[in-house]
Amino acid sequence: MSMEEEKKQAFEDLPIEKVHYTTFGERLREIRKDRGLSQTELARILKSSKQMVSCYELNQRSPRIELVKKYAEALNVPLDYLLGDTEAEAISRMFWTRKKKKKPFYKIFMDVTDERGLNIPDTVRVTGLTDRQVRTIITREMKVAPLDLALQLSETLNVPLAVWLDEEEYNPPEVSAEAYEVARAYDRADLRDQNMARFALKLELLKEVKK
Repeated sequence: MSMEEEKKQAFEDLPIEKVHYTTFGERLREIRKDRGLSQTELARILKSSKQMVSCYELNQRSPRIELVKKYAEALNVPLDYLLGDTEAEAISRMFWTRKKKKKPFYKIFMDVTDERGLNIPDTVRVTGLTDRQVRTIITREMKVAPLDLALQLSETLNVPLAVWLDEEEYNPPEVSAEAYEVARAYDRADLRDQNMARFALKLELLKEVKK
């Protein structure tokens, strides 16, 4: 199946149309209004202060993860919802549960980046994701990738879309002994020679780190 066919099939299978990001403060205000609570009443439930609730709702302050867990328990809502889950993630999670996937997206993501030897800065540079997006995938243990994210990773890392959607196993290509030798030679080379190689491959040049 070609990349275009994979994309078309993915759009048909996953009912994801847009990504709407919601902050913790917006979610907290939404819960408070839905329950008809004043900021003072909500503060009492959270064992906090009205001033702190106001700061949260205005996105002026963000609580520690430990506090968010306590707030989620006090309000009887899922932690990921209170953290500001996206519509796309929520829809994808339901799809993932219904299809009984065996491997969550964040583990696939870690497998691929580890196999490529990519740390977080490398992953940001290669994929075009932000540092926050990469860390969110890992720390939030994202079950399923929103479709736009899966497509971006498929194109930038040259990994089939079906892998990111957990429809096929990730089988990294075998690396020849010659390729390993080239990699070792690159690692041993000085900055000038490394940049010559990167220039030939039309890659971003490295900058000297001043000590």
